[in-house]
Formats: sequence, structure tokens, C-alpha cells
Amino acid sequence: MAKNNDIVKSDEEEEVKLTEEQVWSVIEFSRSLSAAYGSMYLNPELLNARMRDVNLNPLTATQAMLDEAMVSPKDNEKNLQEFSQSFELTSMVYKRLLSYLGNMLAFDITYTSNADVKDYETLKYKRELETVEEFLDRFDYIKEFRTVVKEMLRNDAYFGCMRDVGDAIVLQELPTDYCKITGRWGNGFLFSFNLYWFMQPGVDLDLYPPFFKEKFKELWGKDNYNPSLPPELRGSSRDGYWVDVPVTLGVCFKLTPELATRLPYFTPLFNDLVLQPLMRTLQKNSAMASASKIIMGEVPYLNKEAKATVKDSIAISPDLLGKFMALVKSALSDSVKIASAPLENMQGIEFKPDNEMYDSYLRTALASSGINTNLIFSSDIKPNITETQLSLNVDEQMMTALYDQFSAFMTYWAGNYTQKYKFRFEFEGTNFFVNREFRHARAMALFDKGIVLPQKIAASIGMKPSVMRKHMEEAKGTNFMDMLTNPTFIQADKVAKQTAEANMKATEANISAKVATSGGGGSAPKGRPRKKDSELSDEGSQTRAQGGNLGRGGKI
Repeated sequence: MAKNNDIVKSDEEEEVKLTEEQVWSVIEFSRSLSAAYGSMYLNPELLNARMRDVNLNPLTATQAMLDEAMVSPKDNEKNLQEFSQSFELTSMVYKRLLSYLGNMLAFDITYTSNADVKDYETLKYKRELETVEEFLDRFDYIKEFRTVVKEMLRNDAYFGCMRDVGDAIVLQELPTDYCKITGRWGNGFLFSFNLYWFMQPGVDLDLYPPFFKEKFKELWGKDNYNPSLPPELRGSSRDGYWVDVPVTLGVCFKLTPELATRLPYFTPLFNDLVLQPLMRTLQKNSAMASASKIIMGEVPYLNKEAKATVKDSIAISPDLLGKFMALVKSALSDSVKIASAPLENMQGIEFKPDNEMYDSYLRTALASSGINTNLIFSSDIKPNITETQLSLNVDEQMMTALYDQFSAFMTYWAGNYTQKYKFRFEFEGTNFFVNREFRHARAMALFDKGIVLPQKIAASIGMKPSVMRKHMEEAKGTNFMDMLTNPTFIQADKVAKQTAEANMKATEANISAKVATSGGGGSAPKGRPRKKDSELSDEGSQTRAQGGNLGRGGKI
């Protein structure tokens, strides 16, 4: 028997040594175990930390990291998404670009159904129409879809799940780093979710749909992975921590639906954005150099033919020279330097400022994205009305292409609330006044020809069809028209006076019209009728902006 620190061990007992692989296995087990137990204790700090991890995990990009990611984008999609988030935080150009496109869509909605003409008056149709309208009222699709679009521009894809919380129906975003696209179906992409998310401290299962709680309880059961199940039954398929999310719960929106790889749309712009800190530094150095001036003076020699090695051969002593220089410096600002040297042919160097370098870089970087800089930044550059409008139309075409995904999503989910009749939804329009004006004018032109499209009229003014109908019903129910005063119905004792005044005004108008036609003065409007802003030429836009027609009797 051998004694060691009062512990008795047998001679046959051998010391157990762990391999490096076993040590790391123990560490990994400890981390997982602590995470599992840590998730049982919640506090505001942990909850806030996990909420921030859902869609914001920026990674600062360097040129070397970006070059490596660009070589193999399929293997670096997570890094590219994190670069996108980082550029949004550090580059106002990129932030404005995402905001401009993300807030463009109007999401004006219209619908059609499979009902026949005779069905519109039936009680069944009216009840199901009320059910669909209630769904549209409870689900704030404009607010939810705008968030989706911004996330699509930022990370190319949005993963979420529909939740009915009683008074409202909401889209709950899932952490993008724990979702993977694993299939397609008629309405888009299918995805799987990593349940390891719920093993982290600060994640409360009760804040997510019951589906995830059920799958988390089954986590240690037998795997049964079958990705070929119907989209509605994908919840029965699981492999390890990963579970397939059924379309009855989850939804995946993607900016580029033709690719399964999740690459930010403006990835080609990153090579320009990564240079922004460098360009900002160069602009600062240029400004500092241009702000500094130097006055250089030459100290003469006592004897110009004397050699430089002769001691004390300059015409003024260093002490007296220093006093004179201090006196001169006291009258100058800190940005002006003063120096003297016993040298000949001294020349001053001045750096001309280049205040346009950084601004030119920003505009060039933004222009490489395909967006007209005049639509985002103001400048002294004269905008071209035609080019600006065409550029806006291209941007609208790119963003309105997303409406197909949102229309399919609304059609599918509204169908879950109806039985006999199916409603198909469509979105249209952007928030630019030119687009709204065009859609409204087109709907009203058809209305004048007897083609009545009330939903299109409601969409053109940014209203739901049900809201417009309710406004009209309220106006009719409250006899709103009866409260209006018709100017043609006047009291009998004022008829004569009104007629006399009208005749006098008509006479004055005729006289003014004749004077205006002959080129004289008068108060009648001059010139051709005012054009719409969308119809103005470049010269007309400049004239209206500068008020150049005011002196000729025109209006702003």
C-alpha cells in the first residue's frame, strides 16, 4: 500500500488519463448541460439578448474576408448576411438604400372569389365574406409585410410563423441563423428549424407556438426524417435538432426565389462599401492638409561665398531669430505654421482642397447599385425628369415582383378561414404619388365609361375595399348627403339680387376674356392649363421650381 496525501491507494490501481478528444467531449457536454439548465432561469437581460440575436448579428468585413466570401458564396452565405447587417450600421448610403426600397410598396389589396353572380346575395357568401374581411382586419398585413421586405433586402430571406393571439393575427419572426431552406412547394420555399435555439439561456418556449414545445419534448425520441411528406405534414419529419416546419405554421419569403442560396441582393455593392472607411480617412487627410499653411523664410548668410562649415556664418543669431518668429506666430492662427532655415530658394507647398472626393465616392457607390442618386440624396446636380421617372419605374418593377409571394400567402391563409368560397388576393401599387395618381385616373376613366371597379378605386386611394364600403354605408345611413347645402336652392327674396350679381360678373368676365385674347391686361388666367407634375419637362420643372412664370401672371 502506498500513501499519498493521506489517501490510501492499492498498488494495483492505475491512474486514469483522458485523451484530448474525451476532454473536449466533457467540455461540450458541460456547455450543453449548462445551457439547458440556464434556459430555465429567465431575466430581462437574457430575454433582451436573445431578441437581439433573432435578426441582428453583424460582422465587420475586411477586404480579405470579403474576397474570400465572394470566391465561394454558397459556403459563406452566413458571413455575407452578417456583412450586410454591418454595412447597414456603418454606411448611411446602404441604410438609405434599404429604407428607400423597403418602404416603397403600398400593399393596396383587392380580391376575387369563385362565387357566381347568384351567390352574392346568399347568406353563405355574405358570412364568408365577413370572415375574410375580419381576417384582413385582424392581420395588419401592411405593417407585417413591410418588416418582411426589409428583412428580405437585408438577408435575402425571412422566416416566420403565423400566430393567432385572439384580437390579432401576427407574424412572429424566427432566428434566421437557425433556419434552413429544405424544399419547395406551390407557394414558395419550405424550411427546417434548429431546436437548439430553445436550449440557450433567455429563450422561453411559451413565447413560441405550441408546435415547437411539442417537438422540443420529442427531441430525445427516435428520429424519423422524411422530407418528402406533404407540406402540411412536414411537422412529423425530424432529424436530430432539426425539425421540418409545416406550411400550416411557418412561412419563408425570399427576395430571389430562383435561388435556394441566401445571398443579400446588394452583395456586389459590398466591394464598394468596404472602401468607405478608407475614403473617409482620405477625405479627412485632404481637408487637414488644405487647412494647414506654412510660411517659410530664408535666413541670409553674412558672406554668401562663405562655406556652410564656417561657424556662426548666418546674419542673425538663433536667439534673436527665435524671438522674431515667436512675435510673428502670436499674430497667426494655429493652422498657419512658420519656419525659417539658412537655405536658399525656399518654396512653400500648398495642398488644394478636394471637398468632392468623398461625396463623389458615395454617389458612385450608390449609382453602382442601379438606383438613381437623385431619388435618395439631394444635390446641386440638375435632375433629369425623364431619367428620374424611368429609374423610379425600374425600382418599382423590381419591388412589385415580390407581390406574387405575398398574394399567394394571403390566398392560402384566407382559405383556412372559409369553407365553400375561396378568395384570391392581389396586391398593387407603390407609395409614390405619381403611381397613385395614375391608378386613380385609370379607375375613374373606366368608371366614366360604365365599368365600375370599386375595389380598384379603393386601392388607388390606399383603402381596403371593406373600409371604403363601410364609409359609404355610414354616409348613407347617417343621411350625409341631406346635410349638404345645395347652392341652387336659395330663398325666393334673394333671387333677383343673385341674378343681377351673376349677370354683372358674366359681363366682367367677357370683358376680361376679350382683353386677354387681344394681349392686354386683365384678371383672367393667362397661358395654357397647368400640367401635372408627372407630365412636366425638365425646363418646365425648373421654371415651376424657380417661379419664373410668376412675373407673367402664372401660379406656383
